[in-house]
Formats: sequence, C-alpha cells, structure tokens
Amino acid sequence: MKENEQQRTLDLLQSIMEYELAGVVRYTHFSLVVTGTERNFIVDFFKEQAAESLTHAQRVGEILVSVEGHPKLGIASVRDIDKYSIKDVLVASLAHEREAIQMYKQLLASAQQSNQELVEFVTNMIEEESSHHLELEQMIQDLG
Repeated sequence: MKENEQQRTLDLLQSIMEYELAGVVRYTHFSLVVTGTERNFIVDFFKEQAAESLTHAQRVGEILVSVEGHPKLGIASVRDIDKYSIKDVLVASLAHEREAIQMYKQLLASAQQSNQELVEFVTNMIEEESSHHLELEQMIQDLG
C-alpha cells in the first residue's frame, strides 16, 4: 500500500472509531430520554445499540493498531435532536447508521489494496451496519 493510501486508511479507521464512540453516547442518551408508550422496549434496544457501538469502536481500534496506527483520544460530535418520541429517536438513529455505512464503504475503497484481513473486516462491518439500518427502517415502518 502506498504511503498516502496507508495514511488515508489510518485516518478513516480513526474517524470510524470516533464515530462509533459517538454512537455509544447517542444511544445511551436516547435510552435515557426517549418517550412514548413502548418506551421500555426501546430503552433496552438503545442500551444494546450503545454496547454494540462500544464493541465496534474497540474492534476498529484494534484494527487501527494492527495496521500500525495509533488510536487518538477523541469522539465525533454528537448532534442532538429536538424531540424524543420513539419515532424521532429511531429516525435519528437511522441517519447515524446510514453515515456509519458510508464511512465503512469509504474505508473499504481505501483498503482494497491492503491486506485481505482488513478487507474482510470492513466487509463484515458493512453487512452488520446494513442489518442495523434495515432493522431501524422496519421499526420506523411498524410505527406507521
């Protein structure tokens, strides 16, 4: 991998790690403030999403180290929303997942010339994030 491609891959891994950490904050916040009749179900869902975002951040950080990067302390900015109904937080979560997918796709494009292990990791993460995206779309659709 060329030096500038290597640096782009490292930068993308760092950005994704920070974005996943922001997901921990976002989903934890949503689990605390969501309102509505199905609140109990959605609170557990967001707690699970927060835990999964932390796992993703840790995995990305491990990959970053394995390709000779150094994780920096940082977290992506977390945008707040105006209302916290179940639909509002699901729609905001859908946008968050959509952005994560795009970031992983950028990483995949950057890592194509890299080792196969990195390509497989990124491909699996895209599949996992896409699954979450579909789940959120279904939940929003079910709300009507």
